Amino acid sequence: MSKSNTPSVGPSIQLCLPLAKLALAASLAAGLAACGETRAVGSVGYVKGFGGLVAADEPQAVVAARDVLSAGGTAADAAVALYFTLAVTQPSTASLGGGGVCLVHDKKKKITEMVDFLPRAGSGATGVRLATGVPGSVRGFYSIHAKYGKFRWESLLGEGEKLARLGTPVSRAFAADLAVGARMLANDPVARQVFFPGGRPLVEGQTFEQRDLAALYSRLRRAPGEFYTGAFAQSLAAAVENAGGSMNATDLFNMRPNHSPALTVKHGDEVFHFALPPAVAGAVAARMSTALEDRWASTPVEERPHLLAETAARAFADRAAWMNPDGSAKTAFFSDTGKNMLTGYDPARHQSVLADKANDALPAASFVVLDAEGNGVACNVTTYGLFGTGRMLAGTGIFMAAAPGVNSGPPAVGPVMAVNPNVQELRFAAAASGGVTGATALTQVLLDTQIAGVKLDAAVAAPRVHHSGNPDVLFIEEGKMDAALLTQRGHQVKALALPSRVNALQCGTGRPNFVKCSAVADPRGFGMAAIVGKD
Repeated sequence: MSKSNTPSVGPSIQLCLPLAKLALAASLAAGLAACGETRAVGSVGYVKGFGGLVAADEPQAVVAARDVLSAGGTAADAAVALYFTLAVTQPSTASLGGGGVCLVHDKKKKITEMVDFLPRAGSGATGVRLATGVPGSVRGFYSIHAKYGKFRWESLLGEGEKLARLGTPVSRAFAADLAVGARMLANDPVARQVFFPGGRPLVEGQTFEQRDLAALYSRLRRAPGEFYTGAFAQSLAAAVENAGGSMNATDLFNMRPNHSPALTVKHGDEVFHFALPPAVAGAVAARMSTALEDRWASTPVEERPHLLAETAARAFADRAAWMNPDGSAKTAFFSDTGKNMLTGYDPARHQSVLADKANDALPAASFVVLDAEGNGVACNVTTYGLFGTGRMLAGTGIFMAAAPGVNSGPPAVGPVMAVNPNVQELRFAAAASGGVTGATALTQVLLDTQIAGVKLDAAVAAPRVHHSGNPDVLFIEEGKMDAALLTQRGHQVKALALPSRVNALQCGTGRPNFVKCSAVADPRGFGMAAIVGKD
């Protein structure tokens, strides 16, 4: 794919020489100093002043997106660069073998839409040992770039390819995942070659190379469609079969990202946009927000954990009526059916509900991006398991995603955006991970910032609770909340380290700037947030 702008994202310095012949080195230096420095679009530092916001789970991916925004790229350009860097630096959740869901806001086009490229189960997934999902990320991000990008496609994959080929240090974020997944990876001979140098798993700060993945990036820069058609797609399908998976070449060919209107909840001058099923966290958060948007601000602060827990339990119990095992909806899904969810709510007493036990896929990654023009992208990506199925495909450098609803629960993903449709201003964007706890955390941060007026950093850092109905237990963050008021209301309380992680950004009214806009990476994780153009 080709775009009109330069593909470079490095500094471009223009030199001018004095008219007189320069005989001395000192004269040459003086002449250069007097010229100053200019930067072209596509060069880091091109944007002067506010250049945008970005927050994600892994710092090196944030730096890649920051540089694209600084060079004048759109939010979509930055999101593509971020993802293809994240797939290298944190393949545990963002491997090219997975997929995801994004919300995209384009101010000029007056569009806020959902792009669904979540992996679906391969056609032979039923009854096999290693049921496999069909990867959607390459086509998904290519489709976002085709519609909303400005820079050349190949330029946005350059940083990821460089890190894969030359090596990159293991970040604290990836080291945490490796520590959990090491035993599983040790059983895969292909993964061992990459992540077990000298027979021991990589640790934080240790440099590792991914040569097969770099070669794949080189191919994708030239022809991303080859991932799904032709000789490479055939070899990819064969590699899955040889590894015991359930995907074939026809599954790859038929994988299509879906652009569609998002699920909306109106609140005052703003419209909250959520991802639709099968992104079940978005759907649950939409139901919860619908039920709570008229109550949240007026509810006493000390009652809100109880209110949120009661709403979450009802929302998860409600899923049985509309959700298939893979997260898709049995019938048309509407958020406004959550309006009556709190009928009979007792502010002084917990009420148990009948709910199926939630088994949502836990591992995922999230990120949010805003550019200088006010366009935004919020995404979740997932392989439906830490390192997907735990099998790396020989010759590709990618992990196979698990099959949703077969050997994995439904995808607990779903970003959210708040947009003022009258002026097409993106006021808030967030995406969360953490399995069943993600939807509750996402709802809490949304309501605190957009309805209760809590500052973004305080809202993301605030103590969290979660209740999914079954088991009938209210989970609270260990060491962050007094359980007394909750136990008095009849809750069975258990304190632990909740896995939810929320990355978010927020802007006030008017054109985005340093004063009105902020971005936050969840302090519970090891990610990073950046304001572009501000040291």
